[in-house]
Amino acid sequence: MNGKARRALKPVLIMATVLAASVATSAARAADKIIFAFPTVINSGIAPMAFAIDLGFFKEENLDPEIVSLQGSGTIIPQLMAGEIFTAYSTLEPLPISRQPSKPNFPFKFVYNYARNSIWEIAVLADSPIKTPADLKGKTVGVGALQWGNVATTKAIVKASGVDPASVQWVAVGTGVPAFEALKRGQIDALNLHELMHSELEQLGTKIRRLPFPAEFQGLSSHGFPATDKMIKDRPDLIAKFGRAMTKGTIACAANTANCVIAYWKMYPAQKPSKDDPALLERVATSLKPRLNNLTSFGKNDAHQFGAFSPKDWTTLIEALKIGGQIDPSVNIDIDTLYTNQFVDEYNKFDKDAVIAAANKYKP
Repeated sequence: MNGKARRALKPVLIMATVLAASVATSAARAADKIIFAFPTVINSGIAPMAFAIDLGFFKEENLDPEIVSLQGSGTIIPQLMAGEIFTAYSTLEPLPISRQPSKPNFPFKFVYNYARNSIWEIAVLADSPIKTPADLKGKTVGVGALQWGNVATTKAIVKASGVDPASVQWVAVGTGVPAFEALKRGQIDALNLHELMHSELEQLGTKIRRLPFPAEFQGLSSHGFPATDKMIKDRPDLIAKFGRAMTKGTIACAANTANCVIAYWKMYPAQKPSKDDPALLERVATSLKPRLNNLTSFGKNDAHQFGAFSPKDWTTLIEALKIGGQIDPSVNIDIDTLYTNQFVDEYNKFDKDAVIAAANKYKP
């Protein structure tokens, strides 16, 4: 090849090299697509994740999340097992139930403790004579549905308070307005829904009280994020990065809840009120705070490590499921097959002050 030909070829080679490097860099930087399942119609419970997305916390982890709404564990678990979703906001009950002989024995674990304190409450009207769960004997308790996982735990709470759960009438009242009306009209004596529902009832003008739980049922998880055994083995990096982004979102939402709600409305404009009203923003932010309190709840002696389960979360749940008739009392469930804390250190590796500053500086 003569000198003239080499000089002509040199720019072509340089361009080809630059292009190849650019393609390689783009491939290396391609974000991992993950699908997250929310177990009901979208509501403000998704706000911390929406805030995390809008603040760029998932982008920092090179993750591209998509949120889908799936109705209940009966839909979520098959999708998780099939690899159609990465993880979900899920109740804990189905997994220990599945570990019984002749049950499915689902091959997944919970890898992140999200609702560190149970979201479920027992609420009564403010002027009700019922003061504690011990006063529920012979009373009627409204629940979302009789098959909901929290019902077993509520029965265990009643039993721990000295009341036979069989002496209580359990009635399915649904959620939202039908449940609220059942309580207000005296069709039920108490309502056993999650804190967002009870907070909404208050925001609508009904004064209620929450019944105190026995000490052994305080500070226990109700929801977490599951991952398949295959995901834990093959892509532990994704689990660590997802959990870290979610932790940042939780802290950011708690630090500036109004901005968190604005980010939620930005992602789901159909949820936003038709008119801009600071009072409405304050109302939604106020109703969200009980959920955030549960997500950020730590006991006096707990290390402030987001995502970590304690053995008590599971041993108490299993006993409750036995009382509720969903686990055979003679069956021993190995709690080590239900959860792992192996990713907790990774979830908490970030600058908390920087996250709070980002939440406060947020501009939609």
